[in-house]
Amino acid sequence: MSKQVKMAISSLAVPATFVAYRYARVLDRQSRLPTMPLDIFSKLSSTQTDPQIEDSSGSKKKRVIVIGGGVVGVTAAYKLAKSGKQVVILEPRSQPGKECSACAAGGMQRSNPVVDRSTWISVLQCMSPLPVWLGGPKENFRFFHQNYGETISDPFFLRWIYTFTMTSIFPDAHQAEKRVEQLKFTKYAVDDMVRMMEDSEDPMAKVSGYNKRGSVSISYDSILEEEDDESSTKKISPTSKMSYEPSRSIDASELFQIEPSVRLMKVAPTSAKYEDEAKAANSERFTLELARRCVEDRELDVSIEYNTCVKATTSSINKAGKSQIVQLHTNRGIIKVPNDVKVLVAAGAWTSHVLALMELYAPVYPLKGYSMTVSAKEALKGNPQLKLEDLPSRIVSDKYLYTSRLGDDIRITSIGEFGGWDTKPTPDADAEFRRESLSRMPHLAPLINKVSTRCGHRPYVSDGLLLLGRIPSHENLFVSVGPGSNGWKLAMGSGDIIDRLMDGQSKEQIQAEYGFDVGALDPAGRVVFSPIFSRLCRARWNI
Repeated sequence: MSKQVKMAISSLAVPATFVAYRYARVLDRQSRLPTMPLDIFSKLSSTQTDPQIEDSSGSKKKRVIVIGGGVVGVTAAYKLAKSGKQVVILEPRSQPGKECSACAAGGMQRSNPVVDRSTWISVLQCMSPLPVWLGGPKENFRFFHQNYGETISDPFFLRWIYTFTMTSIFPDAHQAEKRVEQLKFTKYAVDDMVRMMEDSEDPMAKVSGYNKRGSVSISYDSILEEEDDESSTKKISPTSKMSYEPSRSIDASELFQIEPSVRLMKVAPTSAKYEDEAKAANSERFTLELARRCVEDRELDVSIEYNTCVKATTSSINKAGKSQIVQLHTNRGIIKVPNDVKVLVAAGAWTSHVLALMELYAPVYPLKGYSMTVSAKEALKGNPQLKLEDLPSRIVSDKYLYTSRLGDDIRITSIGEFGGWDTKPTPDADAEFRRESLSRMPHLAPLINKVSTRCGHRPYVSDGLLLLGRIPSHENLFVSVGPGSNGWKLAMGSGDIIDRLMDGQSKEQIQAEYGFDVGALDPAGRVVFSPIFSRLCRARWNI
């Protein structure tokens, strides 16, 4: 055996041994979890602890366990309870809506970004200094970032990026049709949320900082620094979207009248797309208020188990020959899942972790977003020369930065970082985020330099389509997650569709009533049984 071969074997021995050790711990993890039973349904109202309790129609009440207490999980629980179901939410934190839901930009536009070749190029550019032919000259600001150590060593990311590449460059014949159906669903979902916000008897609009002043998506000329010390300009236009929002193009003079705050940008905008019907709201406040209603409203039957994390699951084969979740092993004990109970996984970017416990692969990877919130009152108080019109009054966005006005809050969001499930801001990305924010709002420099950055995981589905519906491999398992860009606005509609599917409505019946094909968002064929791969991923993640 040559010296080089021996060196190669020795260099691989340590990581291989470590992976084997982790893999063995994955197989043995369930035996190391608490074994005491955890009765979650006893926390529901005292009149309904009997599993045979009937609703007003005389039918047995249906029961649902929702895994995930973010905006999607809480809203689904609300919708399910409104239709008469008993619901228990399992949330690993001490409060609902405290990760991605707390960092969302807040936009409620009836539109969806397009995941295509240009998106793929932007993602690939963050991975290495790729040649010019991939996407033109280097830009001053990189939206996408990557933590090489976390991603390249993760088999899950490698599989995800392969799927992302294939669907971006070589989409199947039905991909465009599915995007159209998702857009129809987006309109339905946003309209449903708007109805709640604009109900004169419902205080949700005030609580969540509801803003219906519209949005401006601006274009400007960016100055690019070249290697020979000469500079050139590049026109930066908003990201392309599929949209139902009425819009019109406006020039700089009209833009300054509609949104005077953009006059203070370091680089003056040249034009904009104005959507006068666009809305926005604070996702975190919306989630907290809806969670409060779920628990306190006597007409609803919802309980929330905080600090409860699912660590393992047990499945069995039912009489129909299909797998069924029968136990959820948590850090607090074992939850028995009776035959009549449905399980909904609505855990955002953590959905891939939860489904991996069930030996399933779901193409959902966390895209860490950066967010900061500036108080308008504090800005005006700290600088007497500032006027109210110097502050953003509506959604102001461009290709890189998204700013929204949510009551007193000025929410600034940007950056998509591939770096695993860590929510701490990366110093380099955070510095770049602040520099870009200062170029848009230099007059808010004291606050932008002072406020802390919060990060949340966008649940980025590889093909850009929501995962919504029942997972075919399991009789009682449903999923609601994605698509990865401002998906909170879909929460009301997603909860409604899950409720209808759990009631036994077919996709054809839903399409006949609402005019969109929910089958385009079905997890079938995308969430797949993958036992060996899921164990490898769990070994890598140490879960």
